[in-house]
Amino acid sequence: MSTAAVAKSLGVSRRTLMRWVDQLNLQLAKNELGHYQFSDEDIEKLKQIKEDPSSVLPQPKEQPRKGMVMTQKVVDEDQMVKLTNRIEELEQKIQRKADDVVSYQLLQHRKEMEELVGTIQKLERRIEELENTQTKPEFAKDPALVFDHGQASKKPRRKGLISSILGF
Repeated sequence: MSTAAVAKSLGVSRRTLMRWVDQLNLQLAKNELGHYQFSDEDIEKLKQIKEDPSSVLPQPKEQPRKGMVMTQKVVDEDQMVKLTNRIEELEQKIQRKADDVVSYQLLQHRKEMEELVGTIQKLERRIEELENTQTKPEFAKDPALVFDHGQASKKPRRKGLISSILGF
């Protein structure tokens, strides 16, 4: 039977059924999908647990004596202090490493900025050289000669009736 079918027949939830399986360490077969398959013997054991849980389920372990608890707490506190110190050391190392990385990045950015400034200055000098070497065209001294080389002037177009009325 499947887990859901057994849980329904016993009148318990699947979670309760699986807890009982874990507590009894039942070795259950699985189908091709990996789901548990319960045999008749397994179902009988589970019915006994439902009727009288104290008879079949293992009892909780005995509580340790007070002296043992105190020793365990002291050991736990020492371990906690050691772990806390170790964590603080690691945090400091990480912080130093992060500071080193940021410093390196700043130096790289500064270097790149200096290279860009140098390139801009070279370009400015080159532009000045080109402007100085370029000859400026001189205008003709006689303005009347300028019109001799151009195209004939165009006649102004006549405005249409609507354009003249509307003022276009």
